[in-house]
Amino acid sequence: MPLLGDRIRIIQLSDMHISSDDIERNGSNIRNNFIKALNTVKKIGHDFIVLSGDLGHDLDDNGYDWLKNKLNGLKYYVIPGNHDVSEIMADSFGLKDKIHSGKIFYKIRFKGKDFIFADTSIEWLDISMLDPLINRKLKKNSTLLFMHHPPSLCNAKHMDTYYPLSNHIEAEKFLNGCDQICHVFCGHYHTAHHIKKENFTIHIAPSTWYQIGRKLKKFNILHSRPGYTIIDIEDDKIHVKNHFLK
Repeated sequence: MPLLGDRIRIIQLSDMHISSDDIERNGSNIRNNFIKALNTVKKIGHDFIVLSGDLGHDLDDNGYDWLKNKLNGLKYYVIPGNHDVSEIMADSFGLKDKIHSGKIFYKIRFKGKDFIFADTSIEWLDISMLDPLINRKLKKNSTLLFMHHPPSLCNAKHMDTYYPLSNHIEAEKFLNGCDQICHVFCGHYHTAHHIKKENFTIHIAPSTWYQIGRKLKKFNILHSRPGYTIIDIEDDKIHVKNHFLK
C-alpha cells in the first residue's frame, strides 16, 4: 500500500539470481529465499520496489518470466546487473524505450524527488549516459541513484579485489562533484553495508540468496538468510535499514 503525504518508502531487493529452473545452490533454494523476502515486504507499506540487478542467475539462464509472475500487481522498477543481459531484460520488463546503445538508463520523478536507474551490467558506469539524466538546477540531495555495482571500493575484501566496478575511480570522482546525488543505492556485493564518501553515501543492499563476509579476501559465505532494505525518505532526511529473515 502506498504511503500518504510527501513521505516516501522504497523497498530494495537485490541479487536474486533466479534461474529458469527451481534449483538449490550454495546451501539454499534460490527461489524459496526470494519468495520469503517478497512475502515479507508485501506486508510492509511502501510506494514502490526496486530490484537492483542480478535478477537472473546467468547471462544465458534467467527466470524473468517467473519473477514477473511473482511481482504481478506490485509497483516496481528494475535495473540490470552483471548476471543480466540488458536487451533481454528490456524486452521482458517493458523497457525497450529505456535502452540506448545496449544500456538501460532511465529516470522517474516521484513526490518531488528524482530517481535515476543506471545500467552497470558490463561492470562499467557510463557517465555520458548518467550525466544528462541529472537536473543540475535541482537543490542538493534532490536525486537518488540506483545502480547494481557500488561506484567505489567499499571495504569488502573479496568483492573489492575481484569484482569491483571497472571505472570506480572515475565514478567516485563524478559523484563527489554532483551535489544533487547524496545517496547511491547498490547491490552486487551480497552484503549489507554503508560507506560514506567525500560528498555522498553508498548503501549496499543484501542479497535475497546469500551474504558474503567482508573481512576475508577469499570467497566466504557469511550466511544464507535472505535480506531486503527499507529506504525511508522525508524531505531531505533519508533513513536506510537492512533486514534479514530467519
